[in-house]
Amino acid sequence: MKVSGLILIKLMLDRGCIPEPRIHIEGIKSGEVYINERTITIDEEAANKYTMELNGKPIQNGHKVSKNGPYTLEVNAKRWWNEQTESIQFEIDNIPPEKPSFKEEIKDVYFKQATFKLNKERDVNYTIMMDGKPYDIEKPVTKKGKHILSIKAVKDNGLFAQNEVKFEIDNRTYSRDTIETFKGFIFHNEDRPEKDPKILKWNKTVSVYVYGKPTSTDLQVLKSYLNNLSEILPIDLIYTGNNFSVKADYSIPIIFVPTHQFKDYGLKEKLINGTNKIVGYTMPTKDSEEGLLRSNVLIGTDTSQQVRKTTILHELVHSLGLYGHFKENEKSILYPFTNNMVTDLGDIDKEIIELLYRPDILHGMDESDVDKVLAPRIKE
Repeated sequence: MKVSGLILIKLMLDRGCIPEPRIHIEGIKSGEVYINERTITIDEEAANKYTMELNGKPIQNGHKVSKNGPYTLEVNAKRWWNEQTESIQFEIDNIPPEKPSFKEEIKDVYFKQATFKLNKERDVNYTIMMDGKPYDIEKPVTKKGKHILSIKAVKDNGLFAQNEVKFEIDNRTYSRDTIETFKGFIFHNEDRPEKDPKILKWNKTVSVYVYGKPTSTDLQVLKSYLNNLSEILPIDLIYTGNNFSVKADYSIPIIFVPTHQFKDYGLKEKLINGTNKIVGYTMPTKDSEEGLLRSNVLIGTDTSQQVRKTTILHELVHSLGLYGHFKENEKSILYPFTNNMVTDLGDIDKEIIELLYRPDILHGMDESDVDKVLAPRIKE
């Protein structure tokens, strides 16, 4: 009886000295989302006897996980009668969020105000900035001018996608007469024989070349006109001197030659019709998608310097996509005869140039398209 009592006491003492198992997992942490393959390892010495199950299936030490999805790791560790358990939830997700998009097409220009509705993904956080400042996308934008809307979509895995859109709040209005004059000039002008005329304009920076024998005054006048036009246009007209190329895209080659040589550069009309003689001519090359590619301009050098001053500006305005004339308005640079000696843009010229180069008047638009854009801007 004494011996048995000693054994019982020794076992009880030993039981208090046995260390508990420890579960030490590397490669994953609970609540984390990973974008790449994970290797699950356990400290076997600390755990002693253990089992691991991933989503209910047994796994071994060093198990690799790469497939997207949620996971639960259940770990049980035993050392004699001591036992520890641990549950770890994590996720593999290597798919970035979709690029932020909108429920409606974003316009380049808005009248009075702009509103935006964002397509949102589940479990994605969005940071929205307007002109560099936090913005509540539920509120309309009413501040006049140009704006930049930036949106960043971030998932829990840290992957993100961004989108940035530029737009303008433009509150300009026009008289009904001005709009009707513009539409009549573009779509109902006998100088444009197309059956279904469309908007034709430049969409990129344009290089202006010179060829032939211009006088120093011709060049001075040309540069002055280009500077004046660039001030009212959203595109730049870059004077490049005699670095000439008739075939260069986005260019206006200006060819100073005697009028009898016009036919050598593509003129197919009669040079003289009754008492009228062609002293300048513009021939566009266009693309259905990009708009104007080139406008070759002919300037007759066998005319007076004063006539050439008028002719150069007249043809430059044609080269912008305004192929027509105001036959009843001698104050317009697009009056078809040079006897008015106009060397400045008239009010009507400035108005139709402004309308043509509005950012919401697009190359290829027909009259009904233009009506939709301009109708809200008519001031009664």
